[in-house]
Amino acid sequence: MAGSLVSKSPTCLACLRRLAQPFGSSNGSASAVSLVQVRAKSNRLRPKDQGVVVRLLADIPKFGRKDSVFLIERGRMRNEWFPHKKAEYMTAARFQELGMTRGDIGDRDTTFGVVTATELEDIPEPAAPTATVLTTTPEKTHTLLTTLIPETLNFFRKPIPAPAPPREARAKISPLVASANESNANTAPDTNAPLAIFGSVSPVDILSTIKARLVEDTEGRRLVLEPENIRILGLGEGADRIKALGRWEIEISVGGVRLEPVRKVVEVLPLAATDE
Repeated sequence: MAGSLVSKSPTCLACLRRLAQPFGSSNGSASAVSLVQVRAKSNRLRPKDQGVVVRLLADIPKFGRKDSVFLIERGRMRNEWFPHKKAEYMTAARFQELGMTRGDIGDRDTTFGVVTATELEDIPEPAAPTATVLTTTPEKTHTLLTTLIPETLNFFRKPIPAPAPPREARAKISPLVASANESNANTAPDTNAPLAIFGSVSPVDILSTIKARLVEDTEGRRLVLEPENIRILGLGEGADRIKALGRWEIEISVGGVRLEPVRKVVEVLPLAATDE
């Protein structure tokens, strides 16, 4: 029974220690020797990898200029620089081809490509970008507006009943005359009176239509016009936009002192019910 137990190789560390002790020994020295811990081999004395010698094929910030020769980690060279052709390995044959020796191996330049605070103060502030506006002469502008813009610009608006004038603005007449005028107005409306429209036609609307025509021409798209260049004639005092159906003359100033404004016609037409 005992032989079968001893025939198997013990794998437990405690069993190995008991087998190493003499049977029946009570001496403390034997037990002390058997309890000595065996440590694994240490890596602290192993020489550290110093890297690989390389030569830069391009300027790399924080490392150095092109053609610099120094030691670098193998992983950086293998995974980053060599695949992207930023550096080459310096073998003994390569040293001989370039006529260099081990004494030409330098150190990494950590300050290369780094802007210091003093250098940063010397860098001027970037100038604000200025918009480049392509313009042309007033004479050319006058010619383009005359030829590219049609004589009549049509706008469509929904007509609405014209509001009645305020009571205080009506002429002071006798009640009989006023009653006769009201009956005549109900039976025979004034067809010459302009019909009001829903909304209005402003210089901005007119300018948008003009620019839509100019953008189709290579030279016309270079013209710079503002709503201030559009003036609607025939409006009442203080009015700046059209609020009724009809034809209205407009002037387009071109900036030239000796040039007359370009004259065109704006016609406001009723919007058909099917177009709403």
